[in-house]
Amino acid sequence: MRPSSHDAHDALNRWLAAERESRSEEADAALRETFAALPPLAPAAGFADRVLARAGLQPEQRDVFASRALRLVLVLSLIATSLGAIWLPPTLRALARLWTLSGVVRLGARALAEGSRGLATALSLGEWLFSLGRALSAPLMTPQVMAALTAGLLVSGLAFRFLRDQLTGERSLSYVDPL
Repeated sequence: MRPSSHDAHDALNRWLAAERESRSEEADAALRETFAALPPLAPAAGFADRVLARAGLQPEQRDVFASRALRLVLVLSLIATSLGAIWLPPTLRALARLWTLSGVVRLGARALAEGSRGLATALSLGEWLFSLGRALSAPLMTPQVMAALTAGLLVSGLAFRFLRDQLTGERSLSYVDPL
């Protein structure tokens, strides 16, 4: 049972008096009682829909099947499925007659041989690339080449910094066209 409005006013007055006199325990109890006396607030049914409709933000409720094109696509899909169900079993039987056990074994052996040949080619290419990398890395590890690479990196970094400063320094509002 909810308290009456007279009880709510009494609780509010007790809360204010307790706050004025710095009695925190009594003030907290009176404040809880005041909030308990408030009626529960809930928006009316359809409130959010009305607000969104008035603001023009609510999407239109469209019937998915209202489009004639969609209905036509659905009918054609059903027809294609029906024809597929009719023609699929004879087609599968004809394909099964073409494939014999010896043909499947021959196809598997051929696929295994081709796969092995492709793997061998990939491994030989990888071995060649690895040896090429080893041959090229030896001269690059000398101190002279490392110094040249470091100098090139330093020059490119400084050039980038100069270019960035040049571009940001030339920007101003005088280049922007007024609207």
